[in-house]
Amino acid sequence: MIEIQGHRGVLATRHGNTLAGFVEALRLGVGAIEVDIWLTSDDQLALRHDAIIGGSDIRRGLLRHAMVEEHPATTTDVDIETRVPTLTELLALLRFAQASTVVLDIEIKTEGAVFDEYGQAIVTALSRTLKAHQHEQAIRVRSFDPQIIRATAAMLPDVPMVALSRRVWVPGPGLYPFEPGALVNAAINTGASSVAPNFDLLNAELVATVRAAGLKIYPWTLTTAEQIVEAVGLGVDGICVNDVALARDTLQGLGLELPAARPISLPMLDVREF
Repeated sequence: MIEIQGHRGVLATRHGNTLAGFVEALRLGVGAIEVDIWLTSDDQLALRHDAIIGGSDIRRGLLRHAMVEEHPATTTDVDIETRVPTLTELLALLRFAQASTVVLDIEIKTEGAVFDEYGQAIVTALSRTLKAHQHEQAIRVRSFDPQIIRATAAMLPDVPMVALSRRVWVPGPGLYPFEPGALVNAAINTGASSVAPNFDLLNAELVATVRAAGLKIYPWTLTTAEQIVEAVGLGVDGICVNDVALARDTLQGLGLELPAARPISLPMLDVREF
């Protein structure tokens, strides 16, 4: 089965990294939910893509002040969440949904700099939380930063690690390379068992190099049916998508098995007119 990864939930129709987005991803049916985490000043693992929104840095503020991520124009829901959710809350949601086999794919966000005090703090906080849940929930950890993956893999040797890669012209200590051979070697050397390249890096050479090394490959972020068909034809293990419904329709059209839908709802997210 090709794993459908809901990128930040379902960005095609919901704000990113929100409970509403995660519920929608489960309702439609995904094999994994990809989320982004930052560590707040009060030591909470908060789910949001960008560190800074409205001039406020989530790393320097309190969780209760952290603004919810919004993804423009395409969203159809009413934003009723007053702050970003936490990793612990998402783990509770997955338990409520009886979705232990849906992979929680956690991206540790960094600035791509030298491994520093903040990097050590977020890895330590995440490892502490995941050690309490890794036997009740399918989990993966991903990062663009090889330093982060190496440190996390050392703390969580039983949790699969993913090396994220994008095309850059100025390499840095906090970024994986993007050339096939260099990326695979760096992934292996840091303890990753998978690579996740930007879709523009995906080609037959990369897939062959990944396969020869015994790794898995999960390209991101696929936005059209044509991209999904191309990725499947190259033999990827999963696809990270904004539009889960589109991915399901496309894979079904190819005659492929789909992940189970989980039609759950949370009363706190229901908006009704009386």
